[in-house]
Amino acid sequence: MLHSDKKSVSSINQEEYGAVKRPSYFIPAALVTTLFFLWGFSYGLLDTLNKHFRNVLGISTTMSTFMQVAYFGAYLVFCIPASYICKKIGYKKTIIFGLFLYVIGALCFYPSAVYLSFGGFVGSLFIIACGICTLETCANSYITIVGDRKNASLRINIAQSFNGIASVLAPIVASFAFFGGESEDDVVGGSLESVKWTYVGVAGGVFFIGVLFCFARIPEIDEEAVMLAESKETGEIVRRASLYSPHLVLGAIAQFLYVGGQVGVASMFLFYASDVGHISDSKGSILLSVALGCFTIGRFVGIGLLKKFRPEHLLAAFSLGAIITMVFIIAMKTPGTTYALLVLMFFESIIFPTIFSLGTKDLGRNHKRGSAFIIMGTAGGACLPPIQAVVHDHTNVNISFIVPLIAFVFVFGYAIIGHTWIKYVNEPLADTSFINQETFEDKLVVVKTENVRQ
Repeated sequence: MLHSDKKSVSSINQEEYGAVKRPSYFIPAALVTTLFFLWGFSYGLLDTLNKHFRNVLGISTTMSTFMQVAYFGAYLVFCIPASYICKKIGYKKTIIFGLFLYVIGALCFYPSAVYLSFGGFVGSLFIIACGICTLETCANSYITIVGDRKNASLRINIAQSFNGIASVLAPIVASFAFFGGESEDDVVGGSLESVKWTYVGVAGGVFFIGVLFCFARIPEIDEEAVMLAESKETGEIVRRASLYSPHLVLGAIAQFLYVGGQVGVASMFLFYASDVGHISDSKGSILLSVALGCFTIGRFVGIGLLKKFRPEHLLAAFSLGAIITMVFIIAMKTPGTTYALLVLMFFESIIFPTIFSLGTKDLGRNHKRGSAFIIMGTAGGACLPPIQAVVHDHTNVNISFIVPLIAFVFVFGYAIIGHTWIKYVNEPLADTSFINQETFEDKLVVVKTENVRQ
C-alpha cells in the first residue's frame, strides 16, 4: 500500500504540481535580507578602524592594510567550506553558524583592545569576515532562488540595497563612536576603549539576530524542484548548468576583478581628491560619504530599471558608464574632475548583485557551490588595490585608475557575451525531492497522499 501511495504521489507530482500556485517567500526572504545590512555595516567600519589604529597603535600605513588582507582574504579561504556546510546542514543552520562566527570575532575585539594587540585585531577581523562570507554565500544564494528566474537580479539588487545603506551609515556611526569628543592629539597614544565597547555592542546586536533566526522558519529550498515547477508553469524547457560552465567561471573572474576595482577606487578616492581636486582630507571624507550615497542611490535606480530592462543589458550599460567615466578621470586633471568619482560610484552600484545572478543562472543542485565561487571573487578586494597603489607610487593617481578600468572592461565583456556561454549537462532535473522537504512541496504531497488513500 505504501509503495502504491508513493507511486501515486510521484504521478501527481509529475502531472499536477505545475498547476499548483507556489506560496510567497516574502517573510523568510525579508528576514534573510537583514543579513545584507550586517556585512555592509562591518565593511563600512573597516576604513575608519584603519585610521584609528594608526593613531593609537602608531602602526605604518602598510601594516594597516593587513586588515583589508584579513577581511577579503577570508572570502578566498572560507567560501568553499561555507558552501559545503550549507549543502550539508541547510540554509537556516548555516546562517546561524555564520552569525555566531560574527559574534565570536566581535567579542575577540575586547581582549585585543585591552592588550593593544594589532595582531589580535587582525585575527578577530578574519573571524568576523569568515562569518560574513558564510552569510553572503547563503543569503545571496537564497534570495536568487526563492522565486522565478527572470526576477532573480531584481530580488538580489533589492536585498543588496540594504548593504549600501549600511555602508553609508557605518562611517557616520564610527566617527562618533571612535572619535567623538576627542582631537587627533588626544587619540594618539591613547586607548581603544571606544573600539572595545563598539564591538561588544555589535556582538550583542548580531547575537540577537542569531536568536531570531533560531526561532524563525526559514524553509529549505530544493533548487531543482523550483526550476521544475517553473518549467511546468511556463512550458519553458529548463536544464541544469554544469558546475564548470563558462558563465560561472567567467562570472567568478568578473566578480574578482570588479570587487578589486571597487575597493581600489574607494582606497584612491582621498588621494585623487587631494592631488587632483586640491581638497583637504576632512572635506574629502565628506565627499566620500556623498559618493557612497550615490552608490546607494544607484542601487535603488537599478531596482526600478530592472523592472523594465533585462539584467545583462543593465549590467552592460552601467559598466560602460563606469568605463567612460574612468577614462575621463584618467585623462583630466582639473579640480572639478574629482566629482566624476561620484558618477563612477553611481555606476558601480548594481554590478556585484547582477554578476551574481547571471553567474549562478540555471545551476540547480549546484547552486550553493556555484554561489560560493562567485562570492569568493570578493577576495579581489585584497589583490587589486595593492597593484593600484604600486602604480600610484611609481606614476600618479590618475594613471593608477587604469587598474580598475581594465577590471570594468572585463565586466562589460561578461555582460555582452560571457554570461551567455552556458554549458548544460545531459541529465534530467531531479523530480524526487518532493518528499520530506521543509518546503511548500510538503503540503502538496501530504494533501495529495490523503486524497489517494481515501
